[in-house]
Amino acid sequence: MYTLTLLLIIFSLLTSTTAIWQPAVGTTWQIILTEPLSPHAIKPDYLVYDIDLFINNKSTIDRLHTLNHKAICYLSAGSFERNRPDSDQFLDSDKGNPLDDWRNERWLDIRSANVRRIMSARLDRAAAMGCDGVDPDNVDGYAAESGFELSKENAVEYVNWLAGEAHTRGLAIGLKNANGMIRQVLRNMQWSVNEECARLAECGAYTAFGKAGKPVFHIEYPKGSSSDQSPVGEEERREACVFRDSRLFSTVMKNLVLDSWIQGC
Repeated sequence: MYTLTLLLIIFSLLTSTTAIWQPAVGTTWQIILTEPLSPHAIKPDYLVYDIDLFINNKSTIDRLHTLNHKAICYLSAGSFERNRPDSDQFLDSDKGNPLDDWRNERWLDIRSANVRRIMSARLDRAAAMGCDGVDPDNVDGYAAESGFELSKENAVEYVNWLAGEAHTRGLAIGLKNANGMIRQVLRNMQWSVNEECARLAECGAYTAFGKAGKPVFHIEYPKGSSSDQSPVGEEERREACVFRDSRLFSTVMKNLVLDSWIQGC
């Protein structure tokens, strides 16, 4: 009997899976990507902080957890950024054309085994730092002039691969923009991070997340890249915040710099 009980315990340990964090629809959030998260920027108003994987450290995330916040760690999963500590690991053949809006970044060949090895290492870093989830950006290179013959199927497979790798490490994951593949990846995502669906009249596509009980962390940029800290006007606020099914969205207004300035709806 003792041996059987021991075997059952071992089997349970081997087959158990780490529970993946699933935030609720309407979860409050803040996103700060271009500067390390400072203690004074941590406010009780926001449950979730979306912060950069490389310019922050484990002690920052430990502090968030001590204060009962969650940490989503941002990484670019589909573009080459020359200022990252692992940038020298990318091969020339991994790098394609510059991104239209970010000319210092280049699209990556998401089919590359080397790219995936680097992304696996980034997920290892996220897990080691204690991130609750990851925000992988630029996964829709198939819809741009990437310099590669990428298909939507390539992108869907890549995003679902990222989800599997994240979940294996106990990390939640969200879909960043890329509304053309929502149906194919929704079941593996815990949220969406969207930029400017109100301005682009695309918010309808993202309601699938809310209806599935998963939040849409939604950003509008009414000030553009301005560093002005004053509140936006009522007309701009309504344009950013008031649209069909907006109750399903966790909307914040930010500047393009994505520093600590924020205004809610």
